Amino acid sequence: MAESKTVHAESFFEAYMALKRELEKSATRFQRMTGISVDQFAILHQILEQPGKLTSATVADSRGISRTAVSRGISQLIRRGYVVQSYESTDRRVRPLSLTASGEQLEIDCYKVLQSATKLMSDVALNDSGSPLTMGQLTQMLAAVTARGAADAQQK
Repeated sequence: MAESKTVHAESFFEAYMALKRELEKSATRFQRMTGISVDQFAILHQILEQPGKLTSATVADSRGISRTAVSRGISQLIRRGYVVQSYESTDRRVRPLSLTASGEQLEIDCYKVLQSATKLMSDVALNDSGSPLTMGQLTQMLAAVTARGAADAQQK
């Protein structure tokens, strides 16, 4: 019985590492093709969906990106002319975000890159050799580990 758990742990780790490598390569390709990171695209996409209603904190909380990364990403997007922040007259601390015309075009271009990648992935013939873990199973397992780690950290 212990052997099957060890094999399962090794299988999980191998699947995790393979997924991590592919995600990193995919993120690098995306950035080379579009000029922005995947996190920056997530920011652009959310601003497009809710223009003028979002702040950096709401983007961070809803996308699961750290507030530091969101602030840095927004600053870069503002400097590059893709995003603007406005100040509400009632509270200067609240700075809603909107896309510029070039930001909207960039979001459209990035979305096309994702659509192309999705089509390519749909055409891949999958085989059953290798790890028995599916992407969904691996994602669920990682989420459980992450949730447990967060709960353990809060208890300390």
